[in-house]
Amino acid sequence: MKKLIRTFVAAAAVMSLAGCKEEVRITEAEACTPLATMFFDYTVNDAYTETTLADKSTYEDYQFLVVDITVRNSTDSTISMSDADFWVSWGEGEDEYDAPISAYGEDPVVEGELESVYEVSPAEEVRGNLVFIVPSGKDTYTLKTEDYYSTSESAEPMTGDTYSVTFSLGSDGKMIVPVTEDEEE
Repeated sequence: MKKLIRTFVAAAAVMSLAGCKEEVRITEAEACTPLATMFFDYTVNDAYTETTLADKSTYEDYQFLVVDITVRNSTDSTISMSDADFWVSWGEGEDEYDAPISAYGEDPVVEGELESVYEVSPAEEVRGNLVFIVPSGKDTYTLKTEDYYSTSESAEPMTGDTYSVTFSLGSDGKMIVPVTEDEEE
């Protein structure tokens, strides 16, 4: 009888584990360092703030944040990217983040601004700018993305791991480039 109960408990434990979702990981990096996601690598190359771009101004107490990124396809298939793949945060609050202005249908305001939707071939790198509207007076930002995919088991899209690149701006509104170990020596 005890053997039967142990077998039943073990089977129940295995079955309950099969239904568990794997824990989502958060992977972090500094600017100028490639960060590998499930489908692509991305690097924050540079960033700066401006109050006016292409004769457009932001709201009072806000400014434009321009983030120069490189996206490299790390898969064997062409992937479709969009402005909704990235967002920037400047704090921990519910409303301390935003998508690029292109996600709201805004026309490009800087040269080299990434298109709303673009294709990246296997091993191809695409470099361009994402433009955000952020509160004035902030000096640390995080550019984030998540794995978003469907599996053959589920028609519903799933959200996977989160990836974050944090960078800081100096008093001049330009990105402070992190010092590498090679430069310290």
